[in-house]
Amino acid sequence: MKPLLSVVEIQQRLKNYLLESGKIWLLIPKTAQLVSIDTPERIQSGMSNKVFFFDINFILSGQEIRKSVVLRIYPEKHDSLKPQREFNKLGRLQGAPIPVPKPYLLEVDTRLLGYPFSIIERIPGVTLEQAIKTYTPADFDKVISGFVQYLVNLHNYRFKNYGMETPKGIIKEEIPYDKYILNDINRSLSFLKKAGYYIDPLGKWFMSFKKQLKLDRFSLLHGDPQPRNIMVNGAKVTGLIDWEYSRLGDPALDAGWTLFFFSLYPELDGYRHHFYNTYYSKVKLPDIGNRIFFYEVYTATRMMAFAVSARDYSSEKFKESGEFLGKIQEAFFKYEEKVRNAITSSRH
Repeated sequence: MKPLLSVVEIQQRLKNYLLESGKIWLLIPKTAQLVSIDTPERIQSGMSNKVFFFDINFILSGQEIRKSVVLRIYPEKHDSLKPQREFNKLGRLQGAPIPVPKPYLLEVDTRLLGYPFSIIERIPGVTLEQAIKTYTPADFDKVISGFVQYLVNLHNYRFKNYGMETPKGIIKEEIPYDKYILNDINRSLSFLKKAGYYIDPLGKWFMSFKKQLKLDRFSLLHGDPQPRNIMVNGAKVTGLIDWEYSRLGDPALDAGWTLFFFSLYPELDGYRHHFYNTYYSKVKLPDIGNRIFFYEVYTATRMMAFAVSARDYSSEKFKESGEFLGKIQEAFFKYEEKVRNAITSSRH
């Protein structure tokens, strides 16, 4: 992967691109007078995309206005549809019952910034990952209750015109949901097995849930609800970012995914039960408890495969996120031990 441009170079190229193409008017009113485009600020968000905040300053009706937006750069080339998929999803999600960033523009010409990029709305606040360092117990209670309500609103929403992004357009039904999940699990397990991990008991445990994955009710999922993607202002949740994994599916997946990532943060680990109990009481879906734990282990396995891949094949990615990836590996073995204990208990 070639290195990113410096932020100063990004700023200059962005300014020239926006002015010469006229796409600046997608970001500010056509009656405005542009004053400046500030130097982008790199933020820690995601382990694949490179994310920046930058401000656009303009004058409108005699008043100077500062508008903050998000620049997302997509360095990885193995998934060429990723930028379009995420951008198009944000467009279709604008009717969702929770705040979703507005997509402003997408550029796939790699000559401009070296990689495809998009510019989208900035959700107010900071990430939960940053905020928890200053939270009181009352703050944790408030933010978790607010986040649970966001997920419940999302999972109870009947959303149309949503499916899988492909070169031929949107496919609403690609393969049955249970096969989609189990295929994803098998890919992760196969990778871990090739890397030398003994995963046979884990594979059999996953397959024992096959019948429980045959659902007749699907919800709109965020797909990656973790502290890096939850925006807060104080202890108030202001929105969710990074919707590239959103899809129709089992609402228990978002809950299990959240619980796994909470286990990676000492500040949040003690509030896992609070999250689980609040979500379980509000979502009111039958037989969801067992599936939530299933998806905790699913998330641990999927993220473990990602961590091992970064360790063995992407030294730059591991250098950037090595400490976090180390936490993922530690958590995976704890979940794997829980599964082995559950299997042993069921035999007695």
